[in-house]
Amino acid sequence: MTTHTTTSTARRAALALALPLIGGLALAGCSGGSAPASAPGTGPSPAASAPAAGTGASVAVPADGALAAAVDTAIAAVPGSALVSVDQEAGGTSWEVVVAEQDGREHEVHTAADGSAVTAGPVADADDPDDLADTAALLRGAGIGHADAASAITGAVAGTVTELGLDEDGGRILWEGDVVDSSGVTHAVRVDAGSGDVVDRSVDDSATGSDD
Repeated sequence: MTTHTTTSTARRAALALALPLIGGLALAGCSGGSAPASAPGTGPSPAASAPAAGTGASVAVPADGALAAAVDTAIAAVPGSALVSVDQEAGGTSWEVVVAEQDGREHEVHTAADGSAVTAGPVADADDPDDLADTAALLRGAGIGHADAASAITGAVAGTVTELGLDEDGGRILWEGDVVDSSGVTHAVRVDAGSGDVVDRSVDDSATGSDD
């Protein structure tokens, strides 16, 4: 009887010592296993994991007036020059502008996306005499300037001009431009550089597979 009482007492004492230790281990195990999954801020937030608005867009439409500003900036960098071509590049983050002096010598100028500042150039092209003559003939044959040409293009297709340049086709000097409408569709429009009349326009085949 005495032995049983002593043994029971010893067991109760050992249990009393063990319970706090077991409880502490259990609490530590719960907190270590579940906190990272449930703690706020430990996983990626929707804003962090979602792509930024506008990423993946194939064509960046410039702000109103950016093309005209880019042309003016380039012409100011090469005094006495006139526009030969201007187009967006690098995903809409800059403009490449080619201007030429009256003798046909071309200069390449790059501007910021809003057209307000030169980011590279001007760099003069080493044109041969034939190229100089061809470019000079384009400038002489352009009865309307780039601003009037852009107005004619947007008069034919409402939207934003992203590219504009002088070219010759069958002895006719033309302003050729791309304009993006409100639906994001790109249209190619050609304007007679002498009269200012729109001679043809078409929808970008890669977008729609048809002409308008």
